[in-house]
Amino acid sequence: MHAITRSVITTVAMLATATAVTACGSSSSTAASPVATTAAATTPTSSTSAATQPSGTGVSVIGTQHTQDGALITGIDGRTVYYFQPDKKSSAGHVKSSTCYNACATVWPPVLATTTPSASGSAKASLIGLAKRTDGTMQVTYNGLPLYYYAADTKSGQVTGNHLRDGFGFWGALLANGHDTPSS
Repeated sequence: MHAITRSVITTVAMLATATAVTACGSSSSTAASPVATTAAATTPTSSTSAATQPSGTGVSVIGTQHTQDGALITGIDGRTVYYFQPDKKSSAGHVKSSTCYNACATVWPPVLATTTPSASGSAKASLIGLAKRTDGTMQVTYNGLPLYYYAADTKSGQVTGNHLRDGFGFWGALLANGHDTPSS
């Protein structure tokens, strides 16, 4: 039942995105940034959610939220952040490149920052870094993996994207030690 609910949430988010993009038309010669597109496709619950981050700003602190799986890595407003399994194979080096763009980045907005965020809670500063996206923005990494929010998680404590396989691939939350959460 839980997997069906996640699938429905992902499908609804993707349909909302498609509707928003279609409504905007295609007369513009420049592509919208993933964060701007996400703002049109989601209903924000607070003025600082990832979907409504002002362009050029980002998360300044990576923290943790204690759950039944352990201390999970979080971003703005204590929202859970996720890694994307295909990113693990994106390069041979420790810091991986993002492989989530366009529609994927609408449902899974990248965690962006202009400088390396500080650590709070159980998060380890030595595991926090930045990786350059193809549009030139800087995406926060943890243990070398690019981080993303899930559009269906709109507030602190939600973890609906953990162990989720959708049309883009497999998503998971990270523990403070940089490892995957245990399977449910």
